[in-house]
Amino acid sequence: MNTSEGAIKVAIHRIRKRYRELLRHEIADTVAYPAEVESEIRYLVTVLTSK
Repeated sequence: MNTSEGAIKVAIHRIRKRYRELLRHEIADTVAYPAEVESEIRYLVTVLTSK
């Protein structure tokens, strides 16, 4: 790929940051009040990590 390890790490960091922004935006569109976004994210993480 002719890409350094550092460049790959930076790219991954940027992708993860962008994904968080997009996810937060999508969740904000589904809740009634902006204050509910954090609790909705916590709930989503709980559901996704439970067995």
